[in-house]
Amino acid sequence: MLNLSVVPIMPILGMLTANLNELIRGEAIQWHPKLTIGIKTFNVAITAFAIIWFALLVTAIDVSELGGIIAGVEVLVLFLAGISFYSLVSLPKFIHRTIQLWLYRFALPIMLIGSFWVIQYG
Repeated sequence: MLNLSVVPIMPILGMLTANLNELIRGEAIQWHPKLTIGIKTFNVAITAFAIIWFALLVTAIDVSELGGIIAGVEVLVLFLAGISFYSLVSLPKFIHRTIQLWLYRFALPIMLIGSFWVIQYG
């Protein structure tokens, strides 16, 4: 069983992953047509998207070693719940384009810190 203090972290990481997925697939332009993204920001976002899947695997394995198989499954289910929530509610229309740009820029540190906290305190 996961520590309740880290339960909100995995859905947030799932929503951030869905947000990056929209950027990579080119769907973000429909919500923010005037948003200009530089090559450095795009590269950081792609790197964060690739790393989150590895971090998710490592987090689920590490948490399941300490808290049992159910804790690892909880990590995966909470992550998928975040992706589903993001897709069902269409969150990008509620996010301002400046905030969206900074989410892309800080995606990598947010994901690494979030996974680290789940591993340490989960």
